Amino acid sequence: MNDQVKCIIVDDENGAIEILTNYVSKVSWLQLEGAFCDPMQALNHLSQNPVDLIFMDINMPDLSGLQLSRLIPQEQTHVIFCTAYSEHAVESYEIPALDYLLKPIPFDRFLAAVNKFQKQAEITPDQEAGKGGSRHQIFIKSGSKIHQVDTRKISLIQKDGHYIIFKIDGKELLSRMTFTQLLELLPGDEFIQIHRSYLVAIPRIEVIHKQFIQIEGKEIPIGDAFKKEFFNRVSFIGN
Repeated sequence: MNDQVKCIIVDDENGAIEILTNYVSKVSWLQLEGAFCDPMQALNHLSQNPVDLIFMDINMPDLSGLQLSRLIPQEQTHVIFCTAYSEHAVESYEIPALDYLLKPIPFDRFLAAVNKFQKQAEITPDQEAGKGGSRHQIFIKSGSKIHQVDTRKISLIQKDGHYIIFKIDGKELLSRMTFTQLLELLPGDEFIQIHRSYLVAIPRIEVIHKQFIQIEGKEIPIGDAFKKEFFNRVSFIGN
């Protein structure tokens, strides 16, 4: 196989990630795109950066490997479960997977699993070109539910204590995360922080004043620390 196979590792145990990272480095045609302890971060990464193969643990907090696999387009991405569960127990969930590796994983068993992928995959330049994914789709956990959100529908985002409030087509979605985590997910050319408590979608801005902007009729203050970057980013004509 001449093509590089893009893969990621999703496991909440650092020790397991280290072992798998070492194994991947020994296979010349595998290209590790990232390793994630948090399945939600992996899901958001995948929504904008599709891969060919995922090595995934099953028992993880917030979102199990089984739940995560149901959210991944199976026609584009193959999953190899790396788990402490027996193969028969996992198969009972009827989750499509390329293989099941039982921890602790010996290298020869890992190699057999990736060779199975090599035999099944028929990767061509045309197929690679069709794997675009959407840079506008992100996944947001709110309570016990995970919502897929089109970032083009977000007008503004407000920080309220430890929570983030998303304004999406006139509705609100509440999630617990930081602005730092959020900025890593959003398209950087479409969103900008204008205040320590506000991120806004640039295409949704209706009116700009010296001290505030308006979105959907709501006045949002521009913080002094953010003014210079904001006005450098926003283009306008006239005088």
